[in-house]
Amino acid sequence: MAAEEMKKRAEEIQKTGEATAEHLKRTGEDFTRAASDFDVKGMSKAWKEGYVRGLEALFVSQEQTGLLFKETVKQGISGSRHMLQAYEKWLEQIQGQAGAASPFVEWSRQFVRSLQGNADPLFKTATDSVENTFTYYENAVGRPSRKYALDLHKKVMDTVISA
Repeated sequence: MAAEEMKKRAEEIQKTGEATAEHLKRTGEDFTRAASDFDVKGMSKAWKEGYVRGLEALFVSQEQTGLLFKETVKQGISGSRHMLQAYEKWLEQIQGQAGAASPFVEWSRQFVRSLQGNADPLFKTATDSVENTFTYYENAVGRPSRKYALDLHKKVMDTVISA
């Protein structure tokens, strides 16, 4: 499921990038058209819109990259859990092939089960901590900072370039 989420987020990033590229292309065309008519106001308006849209795209990609990073960390934690489970299954297969109970294999299985029993709460805590930390950061720092920076840049652009 996490892999599907990551794939979905990657597709969202790609769509956002394509939309931004298309908008910047239109802005460039507007700028070129204004420049060919020697329309300084039109050129400054096109430049301002391109700048603000580029900044918005940067902030969207920053947020989406953070989400991808969070999912990657969570998958890494989950991968460690799955590795222990796969190792235990492999030991079961060896035990089944050996026929008679091998004391070393049985000891290894007990060790892995014990490790899993102790590690599962840690994996759960780590996954929850990653989720909570990233969510807190995004809600308390990331999103408000990006909004403030975007609003500030818009006001500066409106002050400098009044089109």
